Amino acid sequence: MALCTYDEASRTWYGVQRVSIYNPKANVGEVLNHILLRTPERIIQIDMDTGSRLSCAEFRMRMVRFAQHLTDVGLRKGDIVAMANGNSENVAPLACALMTLGAPFNPLAPGFNVEDMAHMLRLTQPKMVFCDDDNEEVVRQAVCSVFEGEIPIYVFESQRDDVKHAEDLLIPTDKEEQFMPAHLGDSHELLSMILCSSGTTGPPKGVCVTHAQTVSTIGCYPMDKPVTVFNFSPLYWGTGVYVLLSTFASGSTRLITRRLFSEETFFEAVEKYRANFVFMQPSYANQILRHKRALQVDYSSLWALAFGGSYVSEGLRDQFDRMLPNGRTYNTVGTSEVGWATNDIAKRKPGSVGTPVVNVSVKIVDDDGNDLGTGEKGHVMLKGAEPFIGYYKNEEATRSTIDGRGFAHTGDVGYFDEEGYLYLIDREKDIFKYGGFHVSPSELEGVVGQIEGVIEVCVVAVPADEGRMTELPTAAVVRATGSPLTAEQVMKVVDGKVSDYKRLRGGVHFVECLPKTQTGKNVRRKVLEMVLELVKDKTVA
Repeated sequence: MALCTYDEASRTWYGVQRVSIYNPKANVGEVLNHILLRTPERIIQIDMDTGSRLSCAEFRMRMVRFAQHLTDVGLRKGDIVAMANGNSENVAPLACALMTLGAPFNPLAPGFNVEDMAHMLRLTQPKMVFCDDDNEEVVRQAVCSVFEGEIPIYVFESQRDDVKHAEDLLIPTDKEEQFMPAHLGDSHELLSMILCSSGTTGPPKGVCVTHAQTVSTIGCYPMDKPVTVFNFSPLYWGTGVYVLLSTFASGSTRLITRRLFSEETFFEAVEKYRANFVFMQPSYANQILRHKRALQVDYSSLWALAFGGSYVSEGLRDQFDRMLPNGRTYNTVGTSEVGWATNDIAKRKPGSVGTPVVNVSVKIVDDDGNDLGTGEKGHVMLKGAEPFIGYYKNEEATRSTIDGRGFAHTGDVGYFDEEGYLYLIDREKDIFKYGGFHVSPSELEGVVGQIEGVIEVCVVAVPADEGRMTELPTAAVVRATGSPLTAEQVMKVVDGKVSDYKRLRGGVHFVECLPKTQTGKNVRRKVLEMVLELVKDKTVA
């Protein structure tokens, strides 16, 4: 079966078309309730920190209790709830309860500062907020800065006496067996969640995800057999949400941990808990490869190691592929607006992010919106099985993102080859000019990233003069500990591999780390600020 088809007449690439096994007119709660009742003994979640194992029956019981108690305290269909939570035992049942009530949840990064937290609270105006014990003070400050009166703040896993405990919403109601999810109306308009956009170019926007989109995700990705899935992402990350939904789509078990990324936690997931599918950022993978135990770990359970979120070097994939006796790496791209978009799980092609996934359609268009064909470079546009309806309370951003045919701009520039494999050249807003020629930071990052001793790299455009008449390609590099790599060596390698106008005329600057979004993506504007400061310091000296 072909994984991708191309329609010459419409100049559109299509992933495999599959009819959802669940009715997209159904609300999410109706579907979740059905799945959980079918397999009550199945383990749906394992807490790596406590060893707790949650069956579908227990998961449903907690979901029902949350729904009943939240109804009792006045939460209604359409009310928004903010969740500034990491992964703990009762976070997923809460999120599912909120969708069951028709109260969209807005997951926030647990590590947001007061300003970032307040920005999203101001936008969504939630009726209540859930958080963790270690970020309660930040959340409370953000709430106080946005709301004149008090709104409820519930804290998970807190031993304090001066907060509302989320676990109080899990006490028995004696009405659990009477619970049936209500049908809440048109799933194509009803919101299941409001995700945060990546925030790489400014404050995050609220990405509206409908019940129809969520039901389609659950119903179009049934797996051949149940697997154990793991990643470090809280629900703030799209990958965190979609890995959670995969446990319903495939009858799988989700591993969770409250811990931030560490190599040892990853090793524990694959050795002790025998994880089969793991998603991680390339920056995490780089750290794992440098760990002293990396080559001694038993990876035999791992059949899919997915990378996404930023550039993935071929060298990194080569090293991991050699370590996986029963699996391989794959590259993937997704957006909060559409969900998973492409992957190369069928066949790896250097530099490609793969073919469109199930029910995803992709177009390449020029600056005027004209459709382009195979091999032609332009703006990448996506459409899922169910339409993306826009950004919360942001009509301008919605109009500029969704075209008249329902395709959403991704902000990426790329092209397709003759086999339907997509190649991303760069982000539209990141491409700059030197001497009239377009320079792609990602292309240069790919070259620098292959140099021994380079852990991470971000290429930015440094103005050549005050008038910004032209900009100089400049690299910020995180160097491996103990590496003797010099700026001159990096520039020499690059000079030998790129055209003259792409040379690193702004220089190479070594830094301790690169500023990132909460989703692990490099924030190019902040990297540029770092580089400009370094250039300034050298000039003064």
